[in-house]
Parts: sequence; structure tokens; C-alpha cells
Amino acid sequence: MNISDEVLAEYDELVSVRRHFHANPELSFAEYETSKFIAEKLREIGVSDVKEGIAKTGVVGYVRCSGGDYAREGVRKVVVALRADMDALPLQETNDVPYKSKRDGVMHACGHDLHCSALLTTAKLLVKSTDTFNCDVKLIFQPAEEGQNGAGVMIAEGVLEDVDAIYGIHVWSEGRVGEVMVSDGPVMASCDRFDISVRGKGGHAAAPHQTVDAIVSAANIVTNLQTIVSRNVAPTEAGVVTCGTINGGYNFNIIAEEVKISGTTRAFQPEIRDKIKERIRAICTCCASMGGGEAQVEFSQGMPPTVNRYPSSVLCVKRAAACVVGEENITKQLTMGAEDFSRFLDLKQGCFFFVGCAMEGEFRPHHKSVFDADERAMLVQVEMFLKVVRDLGNVVIH
Repeated sequence: MNISDEVLAEYDELVSVRRHFHANPELSFAEYETSKFIAEKLREIGVSDVKEGIAKTGVVGYVRCSGGDYAREGVRKVVVALRADMDALPLQETNDVPYKSKRDGVMHACGHDLHCSALLTTAKLLVKSTDTFNCDVKLIFQPAEEGQNGAGVMIAEGVLEDVDAIYGIHVWSEGRVGEVMVSDGPVMASCDRFDISVRGKGGHAAAPHQTVDAIVSAANIVTNLQTIVSRNVAPTEAGVVTCGTINGGYNFNIIAEEVKISGTTRAFQPEIRDKIKERIRAICTCCASMGGGEAQVEFSQGMPPTVNRYPSSVLCVKRAAACVVGEENITKQLTMGAEDFSRFLDLKQGCFFFVGCAMEGEFRPHHKSVFDADERAMLVQVEMFLKVVRDLGNVVIH
């Protein structure tokens, strides 16, 4: 990896701050101590216009450039945003490390602790070198990425109003340190929730002919939902239908009159997203009526797909990655995971990409109680952000 001396000199601080965040995780929209710590650090390093309380616990600030010629009449400074998410997950950590979570049932199991530490260090180095870039940099520390639409709330409160482009990085546990994953087009899927209520007629287990067994209907529904992707989505496309919960029944000798099922659907294309919903409704109605019962389906619209729509923004990231890790270490990553960074990219140009963080030995995937990361990944994150910002003077922003 080609990590500059200015970034290497910050490694101990990067690790220290990351471990502070990791040991003190907070859930979505409750990142009070995290945001206070971030705001204090930003003011300490000289970031201007630091504002707290955006989208309840979000923090923003600016690093104003001194490079370029913006004195000419009619020339406006371009504003480029860099984003880090702050929230943790409701999960009990099982790692035995000195920086283990101090909060029962709450854990940084997705890498947001690394994101925040890396963006703070990026801000520090940009403040020290305002003559090396030609845009103002808006730092966005976002709450509630984990399924709570923190990005959407920040947007509603005006966080993008002065922004021309936005960039985001996510560490990736399936990629090795020194690997940067950037792709044109879709990079993460949409994420919607469904809730199904199957109703029948309860009764004695010894007299099934007098009942309408909701469990049998629900079982048929679960089985048939698995045909949607295999038989309604083209083999060259992608989709996911997952049932995450199923609950029903009272006792071993009572036929259940109601069963509830919940799950999620994922897709990259809007038409596939809609097709999956259409087929879920049809299957539920059919399977329930075959058994003499009925089914109700409700959908909760979640995140849209995360799509890198602007080739110039992707080119900027690829160019930075070639300098930091070498072209041979630039790969692509397409995942059915979802990200509310999609909300930002629906409105502004920019790019969302991944940085490998896999540790040696045991695989430690995201959203698992043993998640952890090779902290050298933060060096790559900081170097990538710095190079992207410093290169933007050579890339068209529409």
C-alpha cells in the first residue's frame, strides 16, 4: 500500500479513537456521547461551522479550502461531502479484546467505529493542508444508518442543500486490507420488509376437519415464496426473498388460527423490486385460500438500491485507488446488503465504495457478535478520502 507519511503518523490516534468508539457503542438516533465526542474533536482540530443535533444526533462541519481562484465574479466554490455513519447494532459482543463493548446488548458489528475515526483523521489532515484542494469539504457524521433511515432524516433537514457531490466508504470484512472495491452502477440492493398474517379457524388437533389450519397455509406460503426468484426473476438478474420470522400456535394439541411471518426482499432493479412484491401478494392469497383461510400482506418500503450513476465520480475513486493500493488491487463488489447512502446518491452525484478490512484467521463477518477488523484498513480509508478530495479539481462536477 502507498500510504503517505502524513497518514502513517496518525495511525496510533486512529486506533485509539476507533477503540473508544468500539467500547462505547450507541444505537440509532441515540448516539449522544458519540456525537458529542465527534463535535469536540472537530472543534479541537479547527473544523469550522460545526453543528450538532442534525437528525437528532448528527454532526456536520466544514473544511474550507484556500486553493483555487474563486475570486472571479460568478464562480462558486464546489462543496464535496464525506460521510461516516455512527450507530451500532443491538447485538451482544463475544470478542475477548481490550476494547470490547462496555454496553450489554450493543456492539459496533458493522465497522461504523472505523468510519468515524477515519473521517475525523481525514478532517484533521485537510485542515492542515487547505491549499492542496480546490473545494470546500463538508463532513457528515450520520446517525441511524442501520435500517432507521438516518440519511433520509438528514436530507429532510437540509444536509445536502449546499452539496455538489458526496462520497462514502464502507469497510468490508470479505476483502483483504489493501483491496479497494469500486463499481459503476448498482453496488448494494434495495431493502424492503414484508409482514404476512395468515388466518384460519382454530380447533382441536384431533379434529382437523373442523378447522382451517393456519400453520399448513403458512408452511405452503414460506415454501412457495422461494420460487419467486428461481421462477420469476431472470437468471441474469438478482433478487432475494427471505422469511426471517414465523410465529403461530398455542400448544401441541391445538390447531392454530393465525400465523405471522415477516421477512425482507432485495433487488437492484426497480422492476424486479416491484415484481417480487406482486408475486408475494399472489402466493399468499392463493396458498391461504387453498386451505380455506385468508392472508394479509403489508410492505414497508425501505432503502432503494445504492447506485453509482456518475462515471466521473467513479473514475475519481478508481484513480485514487490506483495510487493507494495499485490497479491490481481494485476489484468490484456487488452485495444484497442495503445502505441508506442510497438516499444521498439519488439526489447528488458521488460514489460509494468499499475498503477491505479482513483480519487473519477466523472470518469475522458484519452483523455478527465476533465482528472485528484489521485497523490498517483505516489508513486506506483516510488516504482514499484525501486523494479523492485533492483530485476533484480535475474531475467534472455537473
